[in-house]
This record gives sequence, C-alpha cells and structure tokens, in this order.
Amino acid sequence: MKDWLFNFFASFLILTLFSPLTPADLNFSQDKDQVKQRLEGERQALLDSEVKKRGVLGTLYEINKELNRIGGDIDGMETQIDNAKRSIDSYAHVIANLEKIRDAQKEKLKGRLRALYKMGFRGYAEILLSSQTSSEFSRNMKFIRIIAEKDHQLISNYKANLDLLNAEQAKLRNKVKVYAGFMKNLNIENAKYADQKHRQMMLLEQVNRDGESHMQAIKEWREAGRQLEEKLVKLGLETRGSADLMRGTFFEQKGILKAPVSGPILQKYGILTNEKFNTKIFHKGLFFGIHPKEKVSAVFFGKVAYSGWIDGYGETIIIDHGDHYYSLYAHNSKLEKRSGEEVESGETIASAGDTGSLRGPGLYFEVRHFSESLDPMPWLDLAKASRL
Repeated sequence: MKDWLFNFFASFLILTLFSPLTPADLNFSQDKDQVKQRLEGERQALLDSEVKKRGVLGTLYEINKELNRIGGDIDGMETQIDNAKRSIDSYAHVIANLEKIRDAQKEKLKGRLRALYKMGFRGYAEILLSSQTSSEFSRNMKFIRIIAEKDHQLISNYKANLDLLNAEQAKLRNKVKVYAGFMKNLNIENAKYADQKHRQMMLLEQVNRDGESHMQAIKEWREAGRQLEEKLVKLGLETRGSADLMRGTFFEQKGILKAPVSGPILQKYGILTNEKFNTKIFHKGLFFGIHPKEKVSAVFFGKVAYSGWIDGYGETIIIDHGDHYYSLYAHNSKLEKRSGEEVESGETIASAGDTGSLRGPGLYFEVRHFSESLDPMPWLDLAKASRL
C-alpha cells in the first residue's frame, strides 16, 4: 500500500511540475509544500501590488497638488480677465468719447481748411493793407495771430487726441493678448496634468484589480490547502505546519476585525479643528471612551514590536502583524505584554487608562501600513459596537 502511494505521489508531482496548476486540479496526492509555495507567491504579489499602489497614490497626490495650484492660478487669471473685461468696457467708453472729439475736431479742421482755401494768403494781406492807422494795423495783426493760434491749437488737440486714442487701443490690444497667452498656457498645463492624473487613475484601477485577483487567489489556495490537509489527515500522513498554512493575513481581515474595546467612539479619524485657537490637526486614529482598567484586546495576532511609554501617548503597545501592518493601543494604565512576545487575536494586552491623555480615560487606537496611518473604521467590524 505504501509503495503504491509513493509511486502515485511521485508520478503526480512530475505531472504537476511540468503542467499548469490551478486549485481545481488539486487532489489528495499533491504536495502541501507546493500549495504553501503558491500561497506565499500570491501573498508576495499582493504585497508588491500594495507597494506599487502606494507609489501611484503618492504620484496622484503630487499631481493633485499641481492641479490645485493650476486651478488657483486659473481662478486668479479668470478674475484678472474679468477685471480686464471691465477695463475694456471702460476703454471702449473712453475710445468712443475720443472718437467723438476726434470727429468734431476733424469737422472743425475741415471748415478752417475750406475757409483758408477760399481766402488764401491774399485775404490776410488785404486785411493788413486795409488798415488806415498803425493802431488798426496792430489790431488786425493781433486778430490774425489769434486766428492762427486757434488753428494751431485745433490741429495740436486733434493730433494729441488721435495719439491718445491710438495709445489706448494699443494698450487694450496688448492686455487682451497677454491675458489670452496666460490663459492658453494655463489650459495647456492643466490638460497635461489632467492627462497624467487620468493615466495614474487607470494604473491605480489596474493595481486594485491585480490586488483583488491576488486576494482571491490566496483564498482559493488556502481553501485548497485546507482540503489537502483534511485528506492527508485521513490518510494518516504527517501534516506539519498546517496552522501556518491556514492562518490568514492582516490585509485579509479588512472589515472583520473585532474592535479592541467595546466603548463608544468619541473621536474619529481625520482633521480636527480647534475653533478656540483656530488650528487644525490630523487625528490619525480612533479614540474610544471606556472606563479605566477595562481590558484592551489585540485586534489580530502578531508580535509586540513595542511596549512602554511614549510622550503624548502614555503607556503604549504596538503590535507588528506582518507585511508592514501595525496596530497601536495608547493611554493604557497597565501593559500586559512585553516587546517580542507573541499575541493572539482577542488576547488581552493591556488595561485601559488615561496616561498621556488630554481627554480623560479611554483608548487611542491606530492602524498603520508602513509608516502611514490608515482610517481604522473600514478595518473594524463595528456592527455591534457603540458608535457616534
């Protein structure tokens, strides 16, 4: 019997090594180590996709900052354009008045030119020669000088108003041209960043799809491993490491983690505004209102990465759940676990208190991935917990 099993296992392993393997192809003769290897491969692929996702989100953050900056510039430019339009209306009124004055002056000049043409130089000479006395000659000379000065002033005013009209029109054209250029550049820049954002969003969607695919594969391979374990047990074969094989990971627990305490959430994750001091701070976790000495439980198994005092947090425990996921429990009165100790899901790790707290007794709780804080709400199953 044992020889037959050995030959069957050997033959099947040769086939599986040289042919595509899916969970549906599994049967009791497959090697458990191979299943574990597939699980670890999918898990690493999921972690890689998470790292890639962080990179994409970081790029999106920078792109959004640029888009917000450009949006502000566009808003400012639109304001300037609105002001320019009002100036244009004002210029149009000025130009219209100047054109009226120009046309009136033009008509006067036409009349003077017609009169001068009809009279000619001889008219002025006749006026002077018709003078009977020196005083009359002086009066006529003064009269002619006044007429000439009026004509000169009329021509000068016409030229000045014509120059002013041309200058105002040039100024208007230049302002419109400058604003149009600014707006064109801003729209080009905005389109460029919008395109980059679209590309990054498409990449993010693909990364999320890949992550979901790897997560589903992990579940399928774990179920396949469980079925394999059951069959191996029935055959009386050794099943070393089954607990490690079947144990889930932190990132698979999103939405089903039990809250560390049963008290109400008094402060959620997000930006806090202090109206008294007109300041804003980012609250990176949840604050549960509970009585002192109530038990605090680990939300998931892991190893205690830190146990001790942290300024602003008081007596604190940080648990490393693997794959760069951590949970933090602060303001405790007593710590039940020390650094390096293993803890299980739901195991008591501390007693609640108010050490380092400015809000009185309670538990401050964080979830972190790498060094980045995550909103704990989507991770916890709060269906039965008291909430805001």
